[in-house]
Amino acid sequence: MSSLAELAAERHADPLADVTGFFEEILAEVSGWVPVLTELFSDPDRPPGGKRVTTTMQPLAAALVQRGEWPVVGAGFVAADQAVADAAWHMAWWQGETMERLVLPALASASDAYMRREWFTKPMATGHPHVTGPYVDFLCTDEYTMTMTVPVTAGGRRVGVAGADVFVESLERVLLPTLKKLHPAAALVNHVGRVVVSADAQLAAGTLLAPGAVQAEQALATVEASKDGDAVAYFPAGPRTVLPRGERYTGLKLTVLNCGRLPLAVVYPVD
Repeated sequence: MSSLAELAAERHADPLADVTGFFEEILAEVSGWVPVLTELFSDPDRPPGGKRVTTTMQPLAAALVQRGEWPVVGAGFVAADQAVADAAWHMAWWQGETMERLVLPALASASDAYMRREWFTKPMATGHPHVTGPYVDFLCTDEYTMTMTVPVTAGGRRVGVAGADVFVESLERVLLPTLKKLHPAAALVNHVGRVVVSADAQLAAGTLLAPGAVQAEQALATVEASKDGDAVAYFPAGPRTVLPRGERYTGLKLTVLNCGRLPLAVVYPVD
């Protein structure tokens, strides 16, 4: 069994695995909350109240946000419709170093606030972890954000999602040096081909660059543990090419490197 230090050294030796690992490690941390939440909702005839959900989640979210191992700025759990005993909707989510709890302004706004958001709908529909963004988080911070969420299932029903937020600005500081090791103009793109972070200063976050870079089966795949249970397995795929969107790389193709089974890919221009 490899030590955590050995696994980290192996990952940092591979820039693509380093990019992938950043997101997979946060997803793995969030996935660690699922058994606790599943137990909380285990009896469908006696669902927990909102206060109990909040009390259970607060120390878990605080431990992740305040640990400082990743630039996580928010974390928590969002319940599905009618999942808690005493409210139609419930959000147990905290932001910032002071762990200020997010409070929805009104019950009527809850559905629009998160029930239609990709970070909620994707894992609820597919049963798989998801990475959403970049998007402007008007609900919480008004910052360009990436959100990593995992579904929580209890008794055969999905009762909500657990997740964590990272600002795109923080990702630039963390991932740009690694992306540049792959190519001077390498960019990380999301499941529809929009730029998350780019080593090319002319490509802003949110730019539609590489439609088709992330394959459907990749976007719907799960994050799996290694056989010995102490690491996240990676699923490298051979490089392929797609045509870029826009005028930045006219006449060129983009090499695509899938980020394991995450709905992300690294792309860079080639002749």
